[in-house]
Amino acid sequence: MTQSDKEEKKLNVDVQQGKGWKRILEIEVPKETVDKEFEAAYQKYKNLAKIPGFRKGKTPMHLVKLRFKEEIEKEVLESLVPKAYEDAVKKTDLSPICLPEVKEIQFKEETPLKFKAEIEIKPEVEVKDYIGLEVVKKVKQITDKDVEQSLNYLREDFAELHPVQRETKLYDHLVVDLTKYQEGKEDRLKNHELFLDPHNMIKEFQEALLNAKAGDKKEFEVNYLPSFHNKKLAGKKVRYEITIKEVKEKVLPEIDDNFAKTVGGYQTITQLKSGIREGLVKRAQRDAEAEVKNELINQLIKKNAFEVPETLLNFYMDSLIQDFKRKYQKVDEKKIREEYRDIATGHIRWDLLFHQIVEKENVQVTQEEMEAWVEAFARDHKMKAEEAKKLLENPSQIKRIKEDLLEKKVLDFLLKNAKIEEEALLSKKTEEENLNDQTK
Repeated sequence: MTQSDKEEKKLNVDVQQGKGWKRILEIEVPKETVDKEFEAAYQKYKNLAKIPGFRKGKTPMHLVKLRFKEEIEKEVLESLVPKAYEDAVKKTDLSPICLPEVKEIQFKEETPLKFKAEIEIKPEVEVKDYIGLEVVKKVKQITDKDVEQSLNYLREDFAELHPVQRETKLYDHLVVDLTKYQEGKEDRLKNHELFLDPHNMIKEFQEALLNAKAGDKKEFEVNYLPSFHNKKLAGKKVRYEITIKEVKEKVLPEIDDNFAKTVGGYQTITQLKSGIREGLVKRAQRDAEAEVKNELINQLIKKNAFEVPETLLNFYMDSLIQDFKRKYQKVDEKKIREEYRDIATGHIRWDLLFHQIVEKENVQVTQEEMEAWVEAFARDHKMKAEEAKKLLENPSQIKRIKEDLLEKKVLDFLLKNAKIEEEALLSKKTEEENLNDQTK
């Protein structure tokens, strides 16, 4: 038995249950341990003390105690409390998730040390009812209109801009020379491109540039509102001079076999449409499965509800707020904590529950699966394999990857063991059309 084990055995610990997962440890360190710590401290100070009239290490003990009383008491207390707390946690087999709040300390020489340590512990969750969860898998049905819509998006991607000799109209693309005059400063842009988009272009620009032609010069002022998104322009008066050099319109390709060949991998437009439909069907299946997994998580949380420790909620919220601060200049922390509390609670519950399933079902991640994850990551992010493999050299990255894979495996396990009813999901527009057909 080690000295630490002996000290732990002598320690007296009483655990009181607080609200939720709070625990109050009432700890008593025996007088013998306190005395021993004081003796060691006295000897240390005697050996190091420099008191006039005495050689180093030869100062009488009563003078050492008198001269360094406060320092020694502080040092003994700061030594005993952490050790006693650690031994108490070990003795009670608790799993704290925060540093202790130490209070009500009773401490003086030649008496036992008594104090309370308030902590929150990791929730003791026993997951249940995770086999046979009942869910409805709603799969969107792909229609000819869906295919046509995707085909039109594809046409937009392959559209070309052709110069035109006419007056400008909405959705034209312009090449201009632009000069901006603001607060005595002048900024010039040559061959700048402007898109006449009625949804994203302020009205002064639209009014000046619509129904104009190449070669026209436009001068106008803009009084930007104080709420304008660009802070450099908000609340400012700016004058513009714009010379239109070229007007271009978007020309969409014809939907024919040549277009199918341009897209790649297809010989005819029929083959292209078939490929688009196949892709939409696969995406609908993926989306439906993702929704099913979300529903499985929600059901599991409902069947295994438990109170989430405030410590974990605060950790989650602090991290979330830091993310917001990295993205936005102004962040209302109080509002975020209120709006995201339920989301945070669900996230923490799921995290604890799926780790319970990992233990119960002995879910494991192999090295081969880790390497396959890294290879897929490299493909998705267009990285070299050697560069991506460096992720497996970083302990924190290894842990994150393993957690991702464990969570995926647990979700696949829940999905495999769930009772799933598949339901065809029609768009609202399609349902209305079917209803109209039936009433004709």
